[in-house]
This record gives sequence, C-alpha cells and structure tokens, in this order.
Amino acid sequence: MKKNISHSNNFKNLNLIINSDTYKLAHEDIGLLTRNEMRGVRMLLEITKPDLILEENKILSTIIIFGGASITEKSKTKKRIANIEELIKKNHKSILLKRNLNRLKNLLLISHYYQSAREFSKLASISNQNKNCNSHVIVTGGGPGIM
Repeated sequence: MKKNISHSNNFKNLNLIINSDTYKLAHEDIGLLTRNEMRGVRMLLEITKPDLILEENKILSTIIIFGGASITEKSKTKKRIANIEELIKKNHKSILLKRNLNRLKNLLLISHYYQSAREFSKLASISNQNKNCNSHVIVTGGGPGIM
C-alpha cells in the first residue's frame, strides 16, 4: 500500500513539474513573453517576422501606401449615400443618420484618391514582378485596400 501511495505522489509531483510555467521553453511561455521586461524581445520579434517573410518571398523592396480606412471606391460610397438617404426618408429627425450622410458626402469628395492609389500601385509594381525578383511590392494597411 505504501508503494502505491509513494508511486502516486511521484507521478503527481512529476505532472506538477511538467505542467509548471518554469518547465516551459521560453518561446512557448506566453506569461513570460507578455511581461513588461520582455518588451525588447517582442519588438525584435515584430521587426524580424516581416523581414523573414519578405526574404522568403524574395521581395526586395516595398512601397507602403497609407490612406484612410473609410475611403472606398466612388460607386460603393454612392451606394452607401443612397442607403442613408432612404433611411433618412423614414426617420427624418435622426441626427445620427444626417451626420453619417454628411460624413459619406465628404468621403465621396475624396474618393477619387482611391482610384489614383490603385493606378499608382499598378504602375509602380507591374514591371518589377517576375518569378525570381519581387521589387516595388505594394503594401497597404488594414482598410479595404487598393488591390
């Protein structure tokens, strides 16, 4: 009986050790990686990751285009304006709808930049893409994108 209890305790202790954060490899320990002291390591990872991906894909250079996530194609903006105008007909007192309509009309005034960005992207990258070399690859942000 004593051997079974001793063996059971050993097994329990082994499981506690194996499941402990101190037993984890550093790169698998999320608790460690998210500590304030590890900010420099996280920054190095954030810089290195895209660099490795660019290298793996033989991308030599990029052109980063920043814009506004709200700016979309002219036709999409016009459709959104038409939808808001229909809603305003049903609820003509809504300040929020009128504010959104005004915002969309302002976005419509600058929507030509969306098409210009697409044209620029095509011109800047089309002649530089082939199987062995990728230069002037267009990179956009988190908005609807120009590609």
